Amino acid sequence: MGQAAKRDSVNDRMVKWTALPAIFLWLAASGSVVAMGILEPDIVLANLEGFIALIAIIGGTAQPAFATILELWKKEQQTEVDLHPTVIDGKEKALKAEQEHQRILALKQLEHEHTLAAERQKVELGIFEGAISRTGVTEDE
Repeated sequence: MGQAAKRDSVNDRMVKWTALPAIFLWLAASGSVVAMGILEPDIVLANLEGFIALIAIIGGTAQPAFATILELWKKEQQTEVDLHPTVIDGKEKALKAEQEHQRILALKQLEHEHTLAAERQKVELGIFEGAISRTGVTEDE
């Protein structure tokens, strides 16, 4: 066996020996009462309080454990949905679109800076008259 064999933790053993049998007993008792109510309604109606008490006693232990198991299952399902290929593809497409948008903005910024530098150079060479403000906009004197 060695290191590869995984031993159950105390919590695993506790769930295996207490919660799971209580859940199965609760489901079996509830299913039996429903089945008996369909097949022998007179017997169930005559002893309805006893059947309700039986299910409630077992359910007192089983219901919280069952709710916890369902909550864990929901979390696992959400993880699978989050990792689903269509979700990942959608995220990739959104990331690519954002990168393309940033690239276009950077190109426009470079084009703008180039235009301002060209205008500034025209003024400095005396090809164009006017003053350039700190914002890069030409102003007539």
